[in-house]
Amino acid sequence: MTLLKTVLSLIALLFCTQMACAGQVLAVGAEFASVFERTASGEFIGLGADIIRAIARQNGDEVRFEIYPWARAQWMVENEQAQILIGPYKSAEREAKFVFARRAFYRDLMVLYARKGAALNWDGNYANLPGNRLGVINGWVYGPQFESVRAVLKPVLANSLTNGVNMLLTKRLDLLASNMRNTEAILKAMGNNNDLQVLEPFMDIQDGYLAYCKNAACEQLRVRYDELFEQLRDSGSLQLMARRVNVRLP
Repeated sequence: MTLLKTVLSLIALLFCTQMACAGQVLAVGAEFASVFERTASGEFIGLGADIIRAIARQNGDEVRFEIYPWARAQWMVENEQAQILIGPYKSAEREAKFVFARRAFYRDLMVLYARKGAALNWDGNYANLPGNRLGVINGWVYGPQFESVRAVLKPVLANSLTNGVNMLLTKRLDLLASNMRNTEAILKAMGNNNDLQVLEPFMDIQDGYLAYCKNAACEQLRVRYDELFEQLRDSGSLQLMARRVNVRLP
């Protein structure tokens, strides 16, 4: 009987390894407009939530979502308190903490915002920025080119994007580095759509991913969810989801 139980356990383990056994999944992130949000009624919405919900359903998983400050959400996945982080851009530092999905699920334009009418010259050369008070959001990455000169630029840290927008509007900053998707949503909610302008050229393009904790169970989950994501993409369902929430796909 003991031998039979051992054999059955080994078969079950092999089956789970190959098929990614269904289970409970906790996906966390910060509030990202159209990617991961929570309505007043408590419903989690956005492209990231829609994708995970569809994939989890296919895999027979029970998925739960939570929104936290960005640093806390990252810490939870890094320390295996949650399985999935929704929406991070990829960087070398983050790849040391998380395992990223094979393919990104959304694309952002990284841009500089200034007040309308401000006399600022931006030609894409960061060497011309020192002397301007440049704001960045704490915990965000802006692409390899910007990150390589971050220490020289010594940007001002804003605790949140809303905080950064307010600092720019009240002239405590000359420029704010952000992405268009999040910032346009905040400006619309604040009623300040016409008070700021996007400077061209754009800073960079950043792709956002699902990222997983670094243990064997999370790796098994990632492999299976990568497969299901490809099916979602190939079927055209992903494109319909993205169009519905007006999010760019890579």
